[in-house]
Amino acid sequence: MEEEDLVEKILLGASVFRDERSLFPEFLPQKLPRREEEISRLATDFRPLIQKKGSFAINIAITGTAGVGKTAVARYCGTHIENAAKKKNIAIKFILYNAHTFRTKTSILRNLLTDHFNVTARGFSDEEILGMLVKRLEKDDMRLIIALDEANLLGSDEILSIIHASEVFGIERSRISTIIICRRTEWRAILNAPLSGHIHDQINVPGYTKDELFDILSYRAQLAFNSGVISEDIIDMVAEIASQTQNARHGIEILLRSGKMADYEHFNEINAELVRKAKVGVYPELRPDVLDDLNDHELLAALGLARRLKHHGITATTINEAYKYYQIACEEREGIKAQSLSAFRKYVHRLDSVGIIGKAVGPLGRGRRGRRARITLYDLPATVLEERVLKIFELHNKK
Repeated sequence: MEEEDLVEKILLGASVFRDERSLFPEFLPQKLPRREEEISRLATDFRPLIQKKGSFAINIAITGTAGVGKTAVARYCGTHIENAAKKKNIAIKFILYNAHTFRTKTSILRNLLTDHFNVTARGFSDEEILGMLVKRLEKDDMRLIIALDEANLLGSDEILSIIHASEVFGIERSRISTIIICRRTEWRAILNAPLSGHIHDQINVPGYTKDELFDILSYRAQLAFNSGVISEDIIDMVAEIASQTQNARHGIEILLRSGKMADYEHFNEINAELVRKAKVGVYPELRPDVLDDLNDHELLAALGLARRLKHHGITATTINEAYKYYQIACEEREGIKAQSLSAFRKYVHRLDSVGIIGKAVGPLGRGRRGRRARITLYDLPATVLEERVLKIFELHNKK
């Protein structure tokens, strides 16, 4: 009974939140501050679907680093394109697929037919499913916009297959358009001549400045918190933290965690200390035990990679480039001598195997033939990785 009373007390008690869901990753706000230019450009790209009746496809790529609003821009625009089309009696359906969940063209096509058009797809080949989908779109006089988030996980061949989907049945019957959402580094890795030839526009979304982050976080805080819970000074503090990564998701998650901590500690406002505590736990995918399991050289390899990748404009690096930073990191630590390049490759492989870094394979560039692996960080900012590694060495020194 006491436990039930405790649960009810928490559930029905006071909270700093007005609507904490507005800070969730899947939440799509009614407006996207500081992304008006990208929204306008994407809407302009798709205007032919609204202005002229006809069966043709539009394929757009949206690229940028993590947390800069790529997916939000696509979702926002897709939803408003649907609504604008209805006013002109044109049927357009927007559907977003994340390649983390739907890893193949087949899984996307089957879901499309089954969940969105109520047609059984079991037992049919991809070509048969495409045929049924195109016929259904023609029957309903509908156009489809498919957004492919984290599209690099599908690969260029699968993306091309989806782009070619309705073209198989004739260019004049092309009713399927695509928005390809991808981090810039991975996009360069999968982009080839056949795929490039089908992309009508590429929208590169830049990282946010501190002022832009302040506007975004102020808007989200207004939606999420009760009046008087968070001051402009605290929002400015969060914007300053997030500006190091230029990542709005970074700042929004700090707001969410700060609010949760305020509720847990029965505070009626968010202060600077709560923000500092929230900042530490913003990237739970980098669990402390993951770094604790690494030896000194693996940690120094991670430190070197982080320092290389935190430079402005650097989204990926090579083994040789990162090795130089690893050597410098070793020189800073008394009693640790840098190991050979071949040993460093093993350290990098270890970091890849535990999920701290990722690898993207791309062309050599400048007319050179062949491909090489480039090392990148995904959602984890380089500054956060650097901070965590240095903290571990600091604790080691105190022992």
